[in-house]
Amino acid sequence: MWLASRRSGLSVQELAERLEVSRNTVSAWINGHNRPRSRDLKAFALATGYPLAWLETGEAPTPVGPEGSPVTHR
Repeated sequence: MWLASRRSGLSVQELAERLEVSRNTVSAWINGHNRPRSRDLKAFALATGYPLAWLETGEAPTPVGPEGSPVTHR
């Protein structure tokens, strides 16, 4: 969450206002002290432009090709 918040260009205060939570709550999420509820994590993903799956797992989503199969890099 820290990386997503920094790269989004939004301040902690701006994120808190968009998500309708306190600044301290956002700080706790970003610093890893607490995990947001599912709906707050979805809102965080929308606000920062980062995929929800990446925020949930820490792993980048697998790119999908035109036929719906995973794209592999060689």
